[in-house]
Amino acid sequence: MAIIRLHENVTVIQVEPGDPVAVTRPCIMGGVAVHIIASEYSAVQIAEWLQSRLMRLNNPLAQQAFPNMKAEDREFLMSGITPEHWNKMFPKEEQE
Repeated sequence: MAIIRLHENVTVIQVEPGDPVAVTRPCIMGGVAVHIIASEYSAVQIAEWLQSRLMRLNNPLAQQAFPNMKAEDREFLMSGITPEHWNKMFPKEEQE
């Protein structure tokens, strides 16, 4: 089990290698959000990228670091916006 606490409100957890990664981080909508990322990337890879972002180091863009990760998962890592909050902020227009 990998539990990596990066900051007071940022935690990355993976129970077993290959399992989804749970990321907890501040949400711009208020409070703390938890999002599950099911991808080929490990908790360590995600935590290292997040740590360098939190420290404002020169790190690769999320698209470069995690090219096979879903866009909504990368968005959560960058901004803390969960897919649910994104859809509330930017609802899809109803088709006629």
